[in-house]
Amino acid sequence: MGVVMIFFDFSVLDAAKPWYGINDTVMGGLSRSKMTVSPLGYGEFSGHVSLANGGGFASVRCEFSPIDVSEFTGIYLELDGDRTKDYKVNLKDVDTPQSTVYQAPMPTPTHQTFGVSSARVLNWQRIEIPFSYFKPQCRGKPISRVAIDLSQVCSLGLVIGAQQSGDFSLKIREIGYY
Repeated sequence: MGVVMIFFDFSVLDAAKPWYGINDTVMGGLSRSKMTVSPLGYGEFSGHVSLANGGGFASVRCEFSPIDVSEFTGIYLELDGDRTKDYKVNLKDVDTPQSTVYQAPMPTPTHQTFGVSSARVLNWQRIEIPFSYFKPQCRGKPISRVAIDLSQVCSLGLVIGAQQSGDFSLKIREIGYY
């Protein structure tokens, strides 16, 4: 697996504290989202995507002091493989404008481990997203911009969009860099 840097360990109960929602309400939509931590040791990005009022996306973001991840290949997430929706990951560096993100889709999981949560077995899977997959976007549209400065990463986000209406839930055990 190589060298990794664990960035978020959701077995820690206050791991969701720095995360906050950014939803289509900024443009009149009605979607909602949040990040919570289960006492069973995982984070949960959940909420509801509404297409009303021209909406259609929900996201959570965490901002932090700039970190240098330039020695790593990409970002990984350990998450429950029981996914019925498509999600994306957002990154920002210190020079990224407010309405811009570097975004990559979450790929199909390749590594598996198993764990039990309540009455359901969670199918923990690891996904890896190379930094080269992160492309600049402004309000959901591709733009021309220099590549992200991996020596100054200061924000990480999760988003569900593409007009996927309804409730959603993404369980996450860990986020890090590989």
